[in-house]
Amino acid sequence: MEFRPIKIKNETEQMVEQFERAILTGELTIGEQLPSERELADQLQISRASVNRGLQCLSRRGFILIKPRQGNFVANYNENGNLETLNEIINFNGGTYRPSLLHSIFDVRRLFENDMIAQCNDSEKLIAVKRAFAKLQMADSVTEKAEQSFWFYHQIAVASGNSVYPLLILHFKSIYLTLGRWLIQSGDGPALERGLATVLAALQAENPTLARQRNNTLIDFCLSSLLAA
Repeated sequence: MEFRPIKIKNETEQMVEQFERAILTGELTIGEQLPSERELADQLQISRASVNRGLQCLSRRGFILIKPRQGNFVANYNENGNLETLNEIINFNGGTYRPSLLHSIFDVRRLFENDMIAQCNDSEKLIAVKRAFAKLQMADSVTEKAEQSFWFYHQIAVASGNSVYPLLILHFKSIYLTLGRWLIQSGDGPALERGLATVLAALQAENPTLARQRNNTLIDFCLSSLLAA
C-alpha cells in the first residue's frame, strides 16, 4: 500500500496512528513486509529518525515485528501483543475493525455479558438498568445513544453483584461506544433499541435464560450488521 505524506509537527505519533489504523482495518495484512526505512521516509515525507522511532513504538505495542537484516513485518498481534496492544484496540476509532477482530470482540462480549445476565437477579438494581434504557430512548444524538447503550450494560454488570464486571465493562467502554456509534450511524439504532428492550423485558420477568438468548440474538445481529457495512 502507499502511505500518505505526513505534514504536521508530531511525525512519529502520526506515523504510528496511520500504521495501527491500516493493521487493525486489514489494509495491511499479518506477515506483510514493510518498505525499508528509507522508502517509508520518502513516502511519508518525514525523517528516517522519525520512521525508526515509529517502528520501535509499533514493535513495542505488538503490531510490527523487527527482524534484523531481514526487514520489518506486520506482526500477529494475537501472539506478539501485550496490554499496550489491547489498549490501542480498545481506543481505536480510525475505521472498521478487520472481520476476524470483530468476531473476537463480540465473542468476548458474549462470554462476560451472558454471565452478567445470569447473575442479574436483584429487582431493585434492575431499576437502574431500566433507567438507562429510558435515557437511551430519549437520546437524540448518535453519541448520546451510544453512550446510553453502554451504560445499559454497565448497569447490568452492577446488578449482577460481581465486583469485577463493572470495572471490566468500564475498561472496554471505548469499544462499546465505537461499535454503538457505527451501528447507529448505519441506520441500525432502532433495531439496537428493540434488542435491548427484549433483554430488559426478560430480566424483569426474572427469566435470565431467555435474557441470555435475546442478548445472543442481539450480538449476532450487531456483528452481521457491522460485517456487512
